[in-house]
Amino acid sequence: MFRRIFTPKKTINFLSHSKVAAVFSTLLLIVSLAVWFVKKDDKYGIDYKGGYEIIVKFNGDDVNGQDIRNSLSKIGFDEAIVQAFNNSNEFVLRLSDREKNTEVLKSSLRDTFNENIFKGDKKKDDFEILKIDYVGPTAGEELRTQALIAIIISVIGILIYISVRFEFAFALGAIVALFHDIIIGLGIYLMLGETISVTTLAAALTLLGYSVNDTIVIFDRIREKLITAKSYVLENVINEALTEMLSRTIITSILTLFSAVALLIFGGGEIRDLSLFLVVGIVIGCYSTVFIASPVALWWADRKK
Repeated sequence: MFRRIFTPKKTINFLSHSKVAAVFSTLLLIVSLAVWFVKKDDKYGIDYKGGYEIIVKFNGDDVNGQDIRNSLSKIGFDEAIVQAFNNSNEFVLRLSDREKNTEVLKSSLRDTFNENIFKGDKKKDDFEILKIDYVGPTAGEELRTQALIAIIISVIGILIYISVRFEFAFALGAIVALFHDIIIGLGIYLMLGETISVTTLAAALTLLGYSVNDTIVIFDRIREKLITAKSYVLENVINEALTEMLSRTIITSILTLFSAVALLIFGGGEIRDLSLFLVVGIVIGCYSTVFIASPVALWWADRKK
């Protein structure tokens, strides 16, 4: 039923809008890169610029991550990451390296927890700090390098796979679309006031896989039509394939978007960060499959005709 709703009766000339899409994407890329360079090191979270990792165990049953996050913001740790650990009473806290003295930090944590969490009849000091580890800026820089290497290896692997399965024109279109998605996705993510962490890297790699899968499905249909056609105009074949797969693209994207939005609304902490990036990435990825990957493939094929 849904396929009938989203399947047009006539072929849509998507590629006729490729110039407008190119201008729009270029503006988004410029803004995203500007945000990236303006924020400098402020764009990185604790994972990539160093800080404290603390494990805290609460004896009460009614303590949640948001209560802890609010308490930490009262003493200047607005970017604190709070994650449930092992069970509901233990939490991992990731704090910036603003405070270098471990004992002073412990004292500050005790004061803010007692003042903001253990109010009224609640027993003071009803928690214990199990462990404090410090990650220096050097370790954070190493993590950033490893993250960059992971993305580069992923992109190279995708490039080789698509070149072997299809041809280089399609591989080029897919890679341009992937870079487009990652750069714009990160730009919008940073503009929303978020910081880049290990969770962001996981979301970026997930988005790479999701976006390239959607693109390959379109390219597969184009290849099928090229194999069966006795004569063809490549632009018309691409428009036909995009139109035929439009219902599949819309339905898949909407259903995936529903899941990501649900996690964004009801999830907390790092789950929220992951889902926020996915929401942004799914929308951008759906757009780039139609208006970036296919036009780039057509442009390269015409250039090498």
